[in-house]
Amino acid sequence: MSNRQAQQQALALRDSFEFEPTSLVTYQSAGKVLAVGDDDGLKLCADLPASLDLVPISSTGKNLQIDGYLGAYVVEVIDQHGNSSSHKGDAIVDLHEAARLTREMLPPGYFHVAAKDWDAAGLTAELEGLQGEFQKPRYFDYDPSICAHGVNGKIACRQCIDACPADAIQSIGEKIEVNPYLCQGGGSCTTVCPSGAIRYLYPNLRDNGKRVRDTLRKYLQQGGEKPVLLFHSDDYAVDAYLQAYDNLLSLGVEELASVGMDLCLSALAYGATQVVLHVDEQVPRSSSSNLEQQVGWVQQLLIGIGLDRSCISLCGHDAALPEIDACLEIEASVLDMPQAKRSAIYQALDHLVEKLQPQADRVELPVPAPFGEAVIDASKCTLCMACVGSCPGRALQDGSNRAIPEVFFIEGNCLQCGACVQTCPEDAITLKPRLLLDAESRNRARELNQDTPFACIACGKAFAPTSVIHKMQEKLKDHYMFGNERALDRLKMCEDCRVVDIVKDPDAMGGEINPLKRFQ
Repeated sequence: MSNRQAQQQALALRDSFEFEPTSLVTYQSAGKVLAVGDDDGLKLCADLPASLDLVPISSTGKNLQIDGYLGAYVVEVIDQHGNSSSHKGDAIVDLHEAARLTREMLPPGYFHVAAKDWDAAGLTAELEGLQGEFQKPRYFDYDPSICAHGVNGKIACRQCIDACPADAIQSIGEKIEVNPYLCQGGGSCTTVCPSGAIRYLYPNLRDNGKRVRDTLRKYLQQGGEKPVLLFHSDDYAVDAYLQAYDNLLSLGVEELASVGMDLCLSALAYGATQVVLHVDEQVPRSSSSNLEQQVGWVQQLLIGIGLDRSCISLCGHDAALPEIDACLEIEASVLDMPQAKRSAIYQALDHLVEKLQPQADRVELPVPAPFGEAVIDASKCTLCMACVGSCPGRALQDGSNRAIPEVFFIEGNCLQCGACVQTCPEDAITLKPRLLLDAESRNRARELNQDTPFACIACGKAFAPTSVIHKMQEKLKDHYMFGNERALDRLKMCEDCRVVDIVKDPDAMGGEINPLKRFQ
């Protein structure tokens, strides 16, 4: 069977695939429209029918702020005297020359119409259709237990917040919160999230991976050769590409930015010889920038395992597909796609490494790639374990069940989020982005630092790392409370023996260490 026939069979199977449904987000709108603009702009409202429930709000000489979404908009107005007023409505018509909301993905029910673009009939038709109940999919799921956003009052990661083109994500302490009414399914949050704490739901990763695997499998089973997988926006007409390339398999997605390293690497593992992400004019600029970063990381990885960097690449609007110098065909994986992002990446990587047998054992990656190692400077570290307590991925672990104070590290768990760096009181930790190709090395706990336990000089019980005791003595030797040898030696005692010695010490019990006595 020819490539063309195999292509048709595979695309037919693709079209029959059914995704797992997600829950719905519901908007309720009574059709009340808030028209905001300066006095000249509001004159345009005279062209709109009186049947519309329209409330004009002038911004001339005033500060005006818009917030909300379909069915729940609020416009706050402050005049030149500082007096404020609040207006509630279901939709917004913004008549300013420059839109007051500048998000790349605008909330539903917001219409910016400058005078040069005025179309009364078209706007009326849209506004008249805004009464009733409206639903859209809930596009995301969030697992706060693996979120790297904040720890111990410090912010470690805010990549999803910065990436969201709809401004739908905000920080709430050490976690994030996604407003489901503002979220338009942009997908960037899921691709930049280092841990997979926030994930795309419709379609979910497992379903998307199964669709990729089954489509490629059908093409190869029908005798097709060297399949190229093209991810593109659902509303982009891809017919010209399909006619130009008989080995092309196209997969539409609601938002291109939802396609990350997990899906691209898995597509290669499932038998694609090339994966292309088609960036059309509708993809937000910020989403395009995030995709470029993701593809840059994965291309470094491809070179390291012996593939052409263009095996995963971006393609501009209506441009020819990138060419690859060497097309390596490997046995396709049959495994189901994991639901967890990092598990999916590692599963695909392990399959590719097994089949390609690269000479390298690791690939160096640029900052801020979400894979790598943590390095501890033993001369600074006191094994206080603050880093262990702060690590959201449990890459850093203590040896509390061992006789020797130790910090262990599992590189496969490291998110390179920087929480440990921010938390370490001794500034002893640095991060190095990279990806180990050997799964056993990546998942094995290895020692980063250890110390001999210090034995209490009174009872002999081990109670702290030796480095901690030495550092405490050095820092406190000139403190008035440790001005004599006996007081300084108490730092070498366990908690119980220290109390006993203080009670027996006449200088301590007689008030010699009382700070107020120095002023008497």
